[in-house]
Amino acid sequence: MKIPFYKCDSKGNSFIIVFPSDNIALTSSEIQHICNSTDSQIVDGLILLDINNDKNMASMHYYNNDGTWETFCLNGTICSSLILKNNKLFPNHIKTDAGLCGIKILKDDLVQIEISEPNNMKLNKLSNCWEDAKNEFESILIDGFKCYFINSGAKHIVLESDDDNLFDDDFLLEKTLKKIRNNKLFLPDGVNVNIYRCIASDTIQVKTYEKGVESMMASCSSGSYACAYHYKHYNKLDRIRILNDGGISEIIFRENKNLFLSKGKIEYKGELEI
Repeated sequence: MKIPFYKCDSKGNSFIIVFPSDNIALTSSEIQHICNSTDSQIVDGLILLDINNDKNMASMHYYNNDGTWETFCLNGTICSSLILKNNKLFPNHIKTDAGLCGIKILKDDLVQIEISEPNNMKLNKLSNCWEDAKNEFESILIDGFKCYFINSGAKHIVLESDDDNLFDDDFLLEKTLKKIRNNKLFLPDGVNVNIYRCIASDTIQVKTYEKGVESMMASCSSGSYACAYHYKHYNKLDRIRILNDGGISEIIFRENKNLFLSKGKIEYKGELEI
């Protein structure tokens, strides 16, 4: 069977997006094969994208390139929004496995995603389980780092560091974040790990080690969102600029839903044989 797909990228985060994906079910091994063989380089994930009958809402499901399901991918939501526009479809929302996101395409294909406030998590030491900490930012010490568990649609560990030697040493940084990712506190699901530093009063730089992909990423926007949320709590800012190795994004914090603004691109369209 042949199915249509798009190869997309947002700030160095690459995807195969199957659209429309009606009645298509892929096994973990099929997802791995598609992500590892469709392009000259391995893509980071696969998305199944659909639009409902009245065209007012789209839905997407995200899978890492190792075939594992993930609740949410913000960069993937940006790329999916551009595919819908490319097909002359303009729904107001995309339903993800983490909840609803409002979508809007602005000038020059800048994508605005309206997204819910992240949730802080804390460790219940009696049950050894993570639970909602509401508005509290409760740190846990791991390998000498103050770590904060924040669910921004996907689950992320956030840590702030002013250690430029660590931040600028790619090998040491990946080794450090990977060790936290594999800490027994986060088994069996694992967790994404993000480190950030302040570049200017309204600007942070973020680097992410992503589970499922199991490597450092050019960008991870849900991880960047979690870092900005943490930074905003201590600095009382309404607008934060984020620098990733793959590009720049911006977050506007509002009373209820927040706005994430970034760009993506459709590289090409093709067909898959499965």
